Amino acid sequence: MLEFACPINKNDKKPVYLQLYDYIKEEIVNGRIEPQTKLPSIRHLAGYLKISRSTVEATYHQLTVEGYISSKPKAGYFVNFIDNKGLKRVKGTGGQEGKKGVKDRDLQVEYDFRNDYIDEECFDFNLWRKYLNKAILKDSKRFLSYGSHQGEIELRRELAKYVHQSRGVICSEEQIVVGSGVQPLLNILCGILKPEYNKIGFEEPGFNQARHIFKDHGFEIIPVQLDDDGINVDYLAGTGAQVVYVSPSHQFPMGSVMSIGKRVRLLNWAHGDNRLIIEDDYDSELRYLGRPVPSLQGLSQGAGVVYLGTFSKILLPSIRISFMVLPENLLSIYRREKKKYNQTSSQIEQMALALFMQEGMLEKHIRKLRKFYAKKNHLLLETIARVMGDKVKVSGTETGLHILLELDTNFSPEQITLLAEKVGVKVIPLKNYFLSDAKNHKPMVLLYYGGIPMEHIEPAIKLLNQVWFKR
Repeated sequence: MLEFACPINKNDKKPVYLQLYDYIKEEIVNGRIEPQTKLPSIRHLAGYLKISRSTVEATYHQLTVEGYISSKPKAGYFVNFIDNKGLKRVKGTGGQEGKKGVKDRDLQVEYDFRNDYIDEECFDFNLWRKYLNKAILKDSKRFLSYGSHQGEIELRRELAKYVHQSRGVICSEEQIVVGSGVQPLLNILCGILKPEYNKIGFEEPGFNQARHIFKDHGFEIIPVQLDDDGINVDYLAGTGAQVVYVSPSHQFPMGSVMSIGKRVRLLNWAHGDNRLIIEDDYDSELRYLGRPVPSLQGLSQGAGVVYLGTFSKILLPSIRISFMVLPENLLSIYRREKKKYNQTSSQIEQMALALFMQEGMLEKHIRKLRKFYAKKNHLLLETIARVMGDKVKVSGTETGLHILLELDTNFSPEQITLLAEKVGVKVIPLKNYFLSDAKNHKPMVLLYYGGIPMEHIEPAIKLLNQVWFKR
């Protein structure tokens, strides 16, 4: 039954029935109560709000007269459909929702270059449903418990084989910890690292969601500048950082690949004084020119590197399965502490993924993705070159699901983002990923093409060209 959190003030000069009337009307007008929703009965609502039945009856009567609700004999009161585009939206009782929220809804996004979704053509839901059913039918009794703290053993075995074959990672299933995304895994890792470690270097610009976790755990966050081929190891060495977080195979967000010389220097830095590297390998499978670059973890023979992988980019973000590979020195600590941390990833979907991998479907799926995203990557780059020409500089094009545009304009990052939003295009300014002030003289934006449909690319780029350069 629908409940109302209506703030009734019996000392207010406005009658109680009008307070309740205003509240319900606002909820209907703003779409927070949907058409055909059944309202609470007069008796139930009166008891819930501790007001008289006649007060509720007067409220419902007024709403019925004005056409917001209808009474159905022996059924109750139901909300009518209202085309409220022409109605002035009432400020929400949630404070900011009534101000910022309405503004956000008014800026309709038609062409979306953000990174929180994938193209619907990239995932076979019927096939995934088949493997979910297989998992349930194979051993349904196991799903009556919470499952392994560390992740289901069948999945960890498949992951160990997969990362060794595809990324050169050297590990056993005992070193793998599964979780519902990178952030829950980093929460566990922070608990393992404290109190021995307390200063961590991050690529600048870099992955904000990881920074937040370490900051929340009391780590000192040290931004480390980038060279063309990845993090500046000399600068890192002078910071006093004991841990560094890097994405060497496809730096986020700049898109660079760490050279072999720099990889060796970074590993030497880590091995010198019991330091640690956290390697985020978030989308290394999606490389369009040449083979994927082998992992740092494999190059170090598994020592001194925590390896992070995820299926958010190559399957679905909503499946929420990521994993980390712990080096031996951290594994013993984790084993002592692991019962503190409940498993956050769905046991059923872990088993479905294990079966999916066992039957060779993951490799087939990744091959399909590479072909599909390579076409989309080519279309985006060709369209930008044709429409924008030398007004932009493009980088980060060979791997992953985003590219970087550097604009030849005097607009600020905030201005170019707002100009895009005004014509229904959503982009992400590079400055969002800096801890300190961005030093670029020209504004830069990220264009994620993972989710945007093929047919939206050209009209979106033409709109951006129009508002950014034709004035």
